[in-house]
Amino acid sequence: MNLSEKVTELQADVARARGEHFRLVWVAGGNPSERTALLRAMAEAEDGVFVELGKKLSSSLLEVPVPQRTASVEERFSGCIAGSCGNLTCLDHLEILFEPILLINPVSLIKGTSRHTILVAAWPGTVAQGYLMFGPPDHPAHLKVAECDLESIIHFI
Repeated sequence: MNLSEKVTELQADVARARGEHFRLVWVAGGNPSERTALLRAMAEAEDGVFVELGKKLSSSLLEVPVPQRTASVEERFSGCIAGSCGNLTCLDHLEILFEPILLINPVSLIKGTSRHTILVAAWPGTVAQGYLMFGPPDHPAHLKVAECDLESIIHFI
């Protein structure tokens, strides 16, 4: 399947998500470069915005003293999204949100934001047996989320 066909399939999921409580589509599977290419193409096709969250959020957090980063990460995340005006926002490189030092639940943060804007987010981990996972089980950043707990659409590539 070529990239334009993959975008068409993703557009169908985004159209469904527009009517949901959480207007969110997780792009899971494939490899990171495949997810990035799909999100970039999707943003272009929908006149949306592609956000490299890792770069944008980490730059923003560098301005904040370390002891205050946890308290400001949600506001800084919202700022990264608010500056993205368009029909939808495609979020890639979400790994920073999983940093244990930030003390946040990345899935809840993204889901909550999707109530106000349409998001397409690349899942930065693996998918197996009905779960989306980030990091190995013995890693401090490990997160395992059941597909049903995401309460949003999962687009597998």
